[in-house]
Amino acid sequence: MDTIKHTTQTVQQLHVKLVILLTGAVFMLCALLQITAPYSQGLGIIWDTLFHFDSANYQHLITHLTYLPRLAIAIVCGFALAVAGSVMQFVLRNPIASPTTLGVAAGAELGMVLGILILPVSWTVPSFISAFIGGCMATGLVFTLSATRGFAPIHMVLAGMVVSLFLGSLNTMLLMLNEQKLTNIFVWGAGVLNQNDWSSVEVLLPLVSLPTILLLALQRPLSALQFGDNVATSLGVNIKQIKVVCLSLAIFMTAAVVSEVGLIGFVGIVAPAIARLLGARTLRKQIIVSGCMGSLILLIVDLMIQPFSGVGGELLPTGAMTALIGAPFLLWMLQKTKLQSNLKTRTEHIERYKLTSPSKILIAMTLVLISITGLALMIGKNNAGWTFGINQSLFDLRAPRVLVALLAGIGLAFAGTIIQRISNNPMASPEVLGISSGAALAIVLGTISGVAIGREQQMLLGTLGALFVTALVWLMGKKHNFAPTQTLLTGIALSAGLDALLRVAMSSGHDNAIALLTWLSGSTYLVANQDVVLLAIGIAIIGVIALSLHRWIELIGLGEVTANSIGLNATLVRLVLLLLVAALTTLCTIVMGPLSFIGLLAPHMARSLHQYRALPQLLTAALLGAMIMVSADWMGRILWFPWQFPAGLLASLMGGGYFLYLMRR
Repeated sequence: MDTIKHTTQTVQQLHVKLVILLTGAVFMLCALLQITAPYSQGLGIIWDTLFHFDSANYQHLITHLTYLPRLAIAIVCGFALAVAGSVMQFVLRNPIASPTTLGVAAGAELGMVLGILILPVSWTVPSFISAFIGGCMATGLVFTLSATRGFAPIHMVLAGMVVSLFLGSLNTMLLMLNEQKLTNIFVWGAGVLNQNDWSSVEVLLPLVSLPTILLLALQRPLSALQFGDNVATSLGVNIKQIKVVCLSLAIFMTAAVVSEVGLIGFVGIVAPAIARLLGARTLRKQIIVSGCMGSLILLIVDLMIQPFSGVGGELLPTGAMTALIGAPFLLWMLQKTKLQSNLKTRTEHIERYKLTSPSKILIAMTLVLISITGLALMIGKNNAGWTFGINQSLFDLRAPRVLVALLAGIGLAFAGTIIQRISNNPMASPEVLGISSGAALAIVLGTISGVAIGREQQMLLGTLGALFVTALVWLMGKKHNFAPTQTLLTGIALSAGLDALLRVAMSSGHDNAIALLTWLSGSTYLVANQDVVLLAIGIAIIGVIALSLHRWIELIGLGEVTANSIGLNATLVRLVLLLLVAALTTLCTIVMGPLSFIGLLAPHMARSLHQYRALPQLLTAALLGAMIMVSADWMGRILWFPWQFPAGLLASLMGGGYFLYLMRR
């Protein structure tokens, strides 16, 4: 009886919450419509345009062709992404699955760009088809990578993150090859809802409504999945078939949205979470409530930014702004909820432990690095073809680039190894935890505003940005005793929010923003001798400190309880080591930009060479990182001569491909 009474009270509380939320949302919506309506006429012009339309009235025409379609596209896109996220979470039994976290949106964006660039103009192929193919390929890749870990939810999210980074690198390379379309594609990629007519709404409406109807029609076999695969099979449900169909419909809806408006971040994860908080338990309720919440969220966000969009001629992308709201929401969720054991990735174990002499590995790696560095200095291309040998003028041009790439590889490898060991998380790295993005964002904002023009100001701002993100990761990780899963998801949320801010800054149309794109891709093109000196001194000092603290790094990896039991202050040690990571990341980001897989990849490659202790792993990873960066810089100079690709971008492609292979093993 008490249980029934408690359940009734809970339902009543949820209904009260729902009523309060809807009332507040309606009032906010009306206020925003009053503020943002064209010609400062508020709700009156919207009412007149809808019910007393006069085609001779230019105010009615502008409202009908621009303002109202933008509201409609926000409602449709928000609904589609929320439903897609809800279905993905239900089918995969993964509360942190969404089109963004599973790489679907990144794959759809790449497919869209490839369709624009490759397909002949004469072919009238709808853009959502190429986006759908790209989204399916990305999802297939994520499932392939997750198969070895039994499709563990957190591992699927990690696979989606790596796939998104890898596909994002490919997309950036395509953008650099098409500089005339650079600004438009970059803004489109950030998610823009601006409309000039009703054509996008007419295209999207059937592409969203039909899959939603099909998903609602499939609710009974879908609902059986929540009892487990064995029970669902005993009930006559074809599990594989129903999962493939439902995920395909979710991917299709995501691809349709991406093809029309670009990337809209985090709606697919926030809306279903709110629907569950409001008490939606059955699949039908989750789909409907999630869709309505997604429409409401995207509409409110778009209305909130409209007064600020277009100030000074700049465009404020709605998709990036949803990520700014979604990232803190995800951080709040991670702090409030404790992940179940089945959501955590399995602890990594060394399957074949092999004792290998570190000195032999280090000597061999050093000789290889010297050879690669010599080849990068001596072999190149000019208008006449390949050139061998070197003279003083060529040395003065090539040496700074090669040395900067070498030093940046060492610094990023050190940072990645340290943060993986102290977090006990093989997926952690400065890029994944948002430290690189924090430093890059601070530098970009300083450069655009004119505050940080000189190297000293950029170094100060970059350090502050990296330290700020590092402090957030540390403070949020402290609550969960730096649990690997929680720390990693915190970093993913921070990185997404910071990348959204970076997109907003880069899509501002500012001249300095366009010039910074090459730097953001990890280019050594404009480095000078002072950059070499800066990196050499900084990495030498911080690297020596890190190597001298190798015992700390070794012991902290045993866990907080063990470390404290042998007299180590685990909290202080983590703080000191995180400061070293922030300093290394800032140095490399200032000179090379934030885009690189080295911090994620080099420690894994060192372990694959059977270097398990902290000191040998640090040294081996540093040499491997240097080799990859020097090779990437050299290939970037010669493969597409006379055009050049940034070393960081090619390192991401090389490292990302290898890392995808490592995840599959």
